[in-house]
Amino acid sequence: MTQPRHIELATALEASLGLPGAPELFDPQQLAQARQLLDALKNSPTDAAFAEAGAFAKIASQLVQQRFSALRHEQDTLAGMIGKNREVAGRLQEKLETDQRQSQEAWKSFNIARKLIAQQGDALLDSLGDDHIETLVAGNLKEILGSPTTAALTQAMHTLIAQAAALFEDVERLDRQIKALVEAVYGRFNDLPGFTLSPPAQPNLDNYRSALQQLDRKTGEFCRRPIHLLTDKNSLAKKFGLEVVVPLRGLFTQLWTETDRWLKESIAPVQVQIQAQKIALEKREADIFMIREQVVTLEVRVKEAVVALARLQELEAAIGLVLALTGV
Repeated sequence: MTQPRHIELATALEASLGLPGAPELFDPQQLAQARQLLDALKNSPTDAAFAEAGAFAKIASQLVQQRFSALRHEQDTLAGMIGKNREVAGRLQEKLETDQRQSQEAWKSFNIARKLIAQQGDALLDSLGDDHIETLVAGNLKEILGSPTTAALTQAMHTLIAQAAALFEDVERLDRQIKALVEAVYGRFNDLPGFTLSPPAQPNLDNYRSALQQLDRKTGEFCRRPIHLLTDKNSLAKKFGLEVVVPLRGLFTQLWTETDRWLKESIAPVQVQIQAQKIALEKREADIFMIREQVVTLEVRVKEAVVALARLQELEAAIGLVLALTGV
């Protein structure tokens, strides 16, 4: 049995308003007017109500087409953003992995070099330690006090300086080896992006060598003083100690202090930069993760748009039926 025309129209309009896509398409005022129109069609259908239903359906059809256009444009935009973000994330990830490999290789080299520098540094500080100087002084003092002649006594004094010079040559050799290691470390890291480092200033051994040579000349001058021929060995040894041995001890003590400070500071800037680089790499990794999270969010929105289009297509069909029934 065929339903009355106004009931069929009311049924079609009510069905369209009940679809999930309707609240997304119409604003609250439009929905309220449509429900008033629906009541009129059910309870007191008039030609004006039919005309109003046709006008509403026509507006609704236009809104549907506008919404279709907006959703399709959004889909295109989202697809472009997803593709671009994936491309950027892939490029950044590739660069990050390259930098991470290079950095990890450099960090391994640094750890090896740091151990070598520590080992050779300990040997260098040991060479400069009080034990070595005191051993030299004690041995030569014994020779000075036991010398049977003035010539033997002065020879013992010169021997002390010669032995100190030989010790200093060992110090210079170790110092050159450590310096070469430190320079290699800085050179290795300065090849990496973001590293522009220079090692701390090293103790100037030329100044110490000059001071040692000055003590050698002073020893020669001390031994040539005629008055010493009349001085007993104990007094002479004491005077030699004040004029030559005390400054000699001070020279090696000061060099030990400067060398110890330099060894502690020699690779500290590299360690600081390594830590900063690790933080920077972690930050880059976090940035890439954020980009990929944005891709996931965009993909969710794409799925939502697909659902919205499906609802809109269903709504379009329902509104088309209303238009057909009103004859618009």
